[in-house]
Amino acid sequence: MKLAMLLPGYLDSPDYLHMKVFEERLSELGYTVERLDPCSLWETGDVDHYLITNFIQQIKERVEFYKDQNPEEVVLIGHSMGGLTAIIAGSRILAVTKIVSLCPPPDLTQSLKKWNANGVRYSERDLPNDPHTFRSFAIPESFIKDGLQYSAKDEVKKIHKPLMIFIALNDDVVLPQQTEQIVANANNPYVVRQPGMDHGFRRSQRECDTVMKEVEKFLLL
Repeated sequence: MKLAMLLPGYLDSPDYLHMKVFEERLSELGYTVERLDPCSLWETGDVDHYLITNFIQQIKERVEFYKDQNPEEVVLIGHSMGGLTAIIAGSRILAVTKIVSLCPPPDLTQSLKKWNANGVRYSERDLPNDPHTFRSFAIPESFIKDGLQYSAKDEVKKIHKPLMIFIALNDDVVLPQQTEQIVANANNPYVVRQPGMDHGFRRSQRECDTVMKEVEKFLLL
């Protein structure tokens, strides 16, 4: 069997459009697919458990769950923070065979200033089935303190597995030149630089399809 795990970005729901588009096409390609809810945040609302370290452990546990089925392929596909996590986890989990990192930041240093003096970052995310209604999150400083230990631009030097890095050239959240820092350190990466697309491609069926087509090209190499 072939296994694909989908890793959403910071505070993003596993039920957003891009995750569902990816799941549908990957299933057609014969993959067993899991859309992970990082640290079960959307399910439980437990913000204290929301750490990249715990997300990596969650990925390890889900990969281990399928060990008895002897998967011939284990792919991590992540967007934004999920893309950074795909690189870290993909490097450190031996069973992972391919890594797809979409619009990843090189690290989380740029995010540090977003936590206020009380050590909290307040954010909202639209509901998957209602883009006009929002869920609020108050993320403690523990997230960024934990996250700063991880660097995709450093970790990528250790990776000798097939690695795809996708850059949306109109991205104003993770700037293309930031993701290029990862590319510069990677060992023969498969790089897609997509014009006319920004970080929030998840809101467009057409753009989700475009990204998936690029991912499919990589997976079928």
